[in-house]
Amino acid sequence: MDSSERLARVQQRLAGLPGPYGNERLWTLVDVHDGADVVDRVFAFLQECAVIDSVSRSGRPPQAPQDAAQLRDRLSELDQEAALSVLVETSSETLAYRMKGRYSKVKAREVFGRLADLLGHQTRWWSNTDLIGWDPASRHTTDALVIGAGGGVVVAVLAVDED
Repeated sequence: MDSSERLARVQQRLAGLPGPYGNERLWTLVDVHDGADVVDRVFAFLQECAVIDSVSRSGRPPQAPQDAAQLRDRLSELDQEAALSVLVETSSETLAYRMKGRYSKVKAREVFGRLADLLGHQTRWWSNTDLIGWDPASRHTTDALVIGAGGGVVVAVLAVDED
C-alpha cells in the first residue's frame, strides 16, 4: 500500500474524531509524513487549533510550548502499547472528571488498534503524558498529546480539559 492510500485509510478510520479544528476538547491531525520533522508539523497544528498561549493570563510565563523545540522537550517516545493506552483513555473519558468521552473503551481500542495496523510496525510514537503526569502541550489545565509517524503518515491526537 502506498502512502497516499494509507493516508486515505487512516483518514477514514479516524473520521469519527473531530478534524483539524476539533470540538474544543479533542483535535486530530492526519497528514502526509514526507520525512520532515514531525514535531515541527505538530507544533504548527497546535497553533492552527489556537491552543498555544503566548502570554499567560496571570503574568507568569505561558505554560504551553512556544516553539517546536520546546514541544520536542516535552515529548517522550513510547512503544505502541503505551501510545494506544493513552489514545484509548483520552478518547473514552475526559481528562479532568472522567466523564464519558467520544468512544466507549471497546470502540476506542478497535479504532486505534486498526490505526496502529495501518501505520505499520515501524511507526514511532511520542506523547507528553503517561496518564499519571504530563508536560503541558497547550494552554489548557490538562492535556494529552499522542503523535504517531509511520508508513508515510503522521497522526496527532490532542485531548484537553479544564477543571
